[in-house]
Amino acid sequence: MTDKIKIKIVKGFLRSLVKPMFGPPLSYPLQRSWLNAMTALNFAPKQTQRAALNVAGVPVQRVSNTADAGAATDNIILYLHGGAYCAGTAKSHAGLTAHLAKKCQAQVFVPEYRLAPEHPFPAAIDDCLSCYEWLLAQGHKPANIILAGDSAGGGLVMATALRLKEKNLAQPAGLVLISPWVDLTLANRQQVSDKIDPLLRWSTLEAATQCYLNGIDRKDPLASAIFADLSGLAPMLIQVGSEEILLGDAQRLYDQAKKYQVDVSFNLYQQGWHVFHLQAGLINMADQAIDEISQFMDGVTAASASHPQEACS
Repeated sequence: MTDKIKIKIVKGFLRSLVKPMFGPPLSYPLQRSWLNAMTALNFAPKQTQRAALNVAGVPVQRVSNTADAGAATDNIILYLHGGAYCAGTAKSHAGLTAHLAKKCQAQVFVPEYRLAPEHPFPAAIDDCLSCYEWLLAQGHKPANIILAGDSAGGGLVMATALRLKEKNLAQPAGLVLISPWVDLTLANRQQVSDKIDPLLRWSTLEAATQCYLNGIDRKDPLASAIFADLSGLAPMLIQVGSEEILLGDAQRLYDQAKKYQVDVSFNLYQQGWHVFHLQAGLINMADQAIDEISQFMDGVTAASASHPQEACS
């Protein structure tokens, strides 16, 4: 089967079985269960290993791969899953994180951070920050760590990095933003129709924003990183598809990073949908994006090892 046909099938699957069920009027418990059930198109590579951890009260899944044990590295990925701050789990992203573990020769830690509406802003950020601090306490060097996340998880990557700067803690070697949701004002909803997106609806994001922020200003930099001072942050890789309503978020984040002289790379994947990386192992484009993340990690960890960061002054 050609990649073109596979892409058409996946988009049809998302439009018919996921998009209508992700967002109102369904309850969040039902959305969470449905998203976990819709992992049929997510494939983990062979020899993937998973372990359940408790990190400062936060459930965490550690993902690794033993296919090439001789090539083991000290690489660590703290992966913050998406799900509009109200859904998503380590299970829903199991295929993606397993491919990252194998390709990046890394241990991938996936926090089950607290979700809204039960736990609104900033509970998720607090959990992610606690996990990063735990990694440091375990002796992992910032030069060997990257923060990565998709969608709302991309927003959490930015919020965690900003909190690290506030606390005068060393930044990780790099930040990976996959289809990041970093503008909770939803400024593009009047200009961009959600018909282009096989997965997301504006109504889904609006409902999630209200539940997550619970009255907090939508322009709070920890909620919407496009309004933040990004100076001093680690090098960034932004990946986004051409067929998603959050393309504008990714572009504005890139512009904001450039404004503050952050080392940032931006890659637009034509015909890509929201977090198409979930179909790694099935779609060539997803495999290519994982390859790019691996190359980025190799580059930033090598650079960080050569020039160790000091905590922010």
